[in-house]
Amino acid sequence: MNTWNLALFDLIAGGHQPDSLVLRVASLLAEGSTWLCAALILAALWMQPAVRARIALVLVVAALASLVSRELATAIGAPRPFMLGLSPEHISHGARAGLPSTHASVMFTVAFMLIADRRLRALGLAVLAMAVATAWARVYVGVHFPVDVAAGALLGACMAGAAQAAIHGADRLRARAEPRLTRLTQLLAGQGLGVWLLGGFAVAAISIGLNMPLTIGPGLLLEGGAVENSTLVLYVIAALLVLKMRPPAWSWRDAGALCIVLLALAAREAHLHVTLFDFGSLKTQVDSGRTLPQIVVVIAVLGTTGVAALWLARRLWGVWRSALLRRRWRPAAHTVAAFGVALLTAGSLDQLQAMLADGNILPYVPATLRYLMLSMEEVLELALPVLAVLGLLQLQVGRYPTWFRRHADGLDRRTTRLA
Repeated sequence: MNTWNLALFDLIAGGHQPDSLVLRVASLLAEGSTWLCAALILAALWMQPAVRARIALVLVVAALASLVSRELATAIGAPRPFMLGLSPEHISHGARAGLPSTHASVMFTVAFMLIADRRLRALGLAVLAMAVATAWARVYVGVHFPVDVAAGALLGACMAGAAQAAIHGADRLRARAEPRLTRLTQLLAGQGLGVWLLGGFAVAAISIGLNMPLTIGPGLLLEGGAVENSTLVLYVIAALLVLKMRPPAWSWRDAGALCIVLLALAAREAHLHVTLFDFGSLKTQVDSGRTLPQIVVVIAVLGTTGVAALWLARRLWGVWRSALLRRRWRPAAHTVAAFGVALLTAGSLDQLQAMLADGNILPYVPATLRYLMLSMEEVLELALPVLAVLGLLQLQVGRYPTWFRRHADGLDRRTTRLA
């Protein structure tokens, strides 16, 4: 291999006495062709919105090809022609290993993946032509042997082939998952799911409380514990889902108000009302030495949250009653009712513990009962964002009875276009 590799290099490379015009063209191709390819891809992104997902996938695979190529080159450690004195360094280049060529790996990966999509075949052929020209140019200027660019082209073909195989494999997995998606839709459409879920959280809370502190440590429920951190994460997820899956017949103001309430509950769970404003629950003591800016911030935060809560209460009452009259909206209505029960119960337990502590009665309450109250409060607070997410999913299923299957079909169609 080394003999014909050197023979091909002597035939293609400019060597020590290159033609000035050919060297200029080769230098431009060796250093500037990647920018031209990038410009063509950006133009396709701008002019053809339907292919943006495919091009994004191509770019991701190209980045992986670049990483794999560099790792292989480091592991193999093959020198470049100018490092062996076979040719001058006609373009500025670092003295690092050159087999396989990273330029060739990336450009051929992009070309083959674009060609595999009939919508981008013309662009892929143009990139393929530039990849071949660039491969010649980088040999001519003395930074690669022919075997380097050939190995890069082979690596590009393998990366593109592996990506296509992964796409088709994902297609088959989604097809197999369709029956499970149908069963999941049917499960979410069950009218009592929210109530049963709340009951499950209550049973778990009782079990945790009865097993504390011997079997289960109190740290699970205390500030910074697993339950509190999970609750915070779920509140944020629920708020994001509200914006992504706005409930039917709701305006953006309704969705915004619901997000504010969810984020306010998350802030309360994180004790930001104590950390930032030094007050507990909704008790504001204006005469406790606060400055005017602090008082203004407290009033602004509480006022915004209060307005959002009142707006939701006004909207939800009528919507909830009408939802009960329609079979497809009943699961979500029952889940909203379960959310209200959980919120009132958790809030009442929190206030009860605060009242007992303020009255110096809490130390006289049996330890088992104290742990039960703490466990019930924290676990039901964890149930709140879970019920909110469940209600949003049930609204989507009520709007589109085959919502999960529609999403799966949409993914299948997009994947088919990518293929």
